[in-house]
Amino acid sequence: MKASAYFSETYEEARRRFLNAADAAGARLESYENRHAHGPGGMRLFMDTAWFGPANAETVLLNVSGTHGAEGYGGSAAQTAWITEMGPAALPHGVAMLMIHAANPFGFAWGLRGTENNVDLNRNFLDHSKPHPENALYDELHKILCPSSMSEDAIQKMLAAGARFVEKHGQWALEDAISRGQYTHPDGYHFGGTAPEWSNTTLGGIVARELRHAHRVGFVDWHSGPVGDGELIHLCYSEPGSAAFNRAASWWGREALDPRVVDAMWGSKRPTRRGTMFWGIEEMLTPQAQFSGGVIEFRSARAKNDAAKAMRVPMLERWLRFIGGFDAPEAPRYFEEIREDYAPRRESWRENVIANGLACYETTLKGLAEWSREGLKAAD
Repeated sequence: MKASAYFSETYEEARRRFLNAADAAGARLESYENRHAHGPGGMRLFMDTAWFGPANAETVLLNVSGTHGAEGYGGSAAQTAWITEMGPAALPHGVAMLMIHAANPFGFAWGLRGTENNVDLNRNFLDHSKPHPENALYDELHKILCPSSMSEDAIQKMLAAGARFVEKHGQWALEDAISRGQYTHPDGYHFGGTAPEWSNTTLGGIVARELRHAHRVGFVDWHSGPVGDGELIHLCYSEPGSAAFNRAASWWGREALDPRVVDAMWGSKRPTRRGTMFWGIEEMLTPQAQFSGGVIEFRSARAKNDAAKAMRVPMLERWLRFIGGFDAPEAPRYFEEIREDYAPRRESWRENVIANGLACYETTLKGLAEWSREGLKAAD
């Protein structure tokens, strides 16, 4: 099929494509409704799962889309393409696939990165009963980066204040403070929340039920956003040199996980991270199962040639949530700008997403097959 045939215009359409393809391929389907939120027009929201392969498989590929809602279009299309073009017949002996579609259905439906509570789901997977990680520099940045208007005057004042911050602390401190995650400003950027989100607890329940027999779990969490045209960036959160990191390197190539390569493809040094889904699932599965994999980004955005353009998309999301509202006259245009960064409609991007996504599934499943054989040999 043509690559564009796997892409959808809305969350609702993407969900329908995924469920229809999975059902036709004989998957075991489950749906989990988020009753705390709704989409446009009161639309009901669901996280859906599809299980392919042996029910008691000890080796499973866990594949997630839509962690950062607006980024779900590429991941959903890749999932549907695998089901349609490869499917259960492509699974190695003894290996199963568990696909989770729209981990953050609110963000997917509205075209926003965060959840219904403005939470960055990939900063939410930590123990909220303990003191949250500090991010002192973000406290200083918050009032700078959160103007009450998107006017040119407000943006210029923000840029001037940001320049003074960089002069004092450095460019890296600015980038790291913004994106590492913060737990003090619910109306700010990359807010990690103060309690587990619905998506977090729902996904945790799925992992506990569906992977209770698994001893080896591979992980691919589809994302998008960095500048490019559908090329893959592999982000492995395992400790470099660990068995889990080396296993992922054997699947995707050591060069793909090299920090220098990742930074070059990302466009800057990778910021610090806290509360990622990767670490959250790894902790859920310990000590029952070994865990390897990573977040894989489909590069998608156009290059930004100044700081105002680089910050515009996250500022638009914040404006829609806390200032103008989803029904503001500017809202349709702003939603479209956000989508263009994370899910552009250009054909070259769609073709590369499907081609690179299917190739990644193939190499990852090949790696899991070898991992499974190693496990069987060790058990003998």
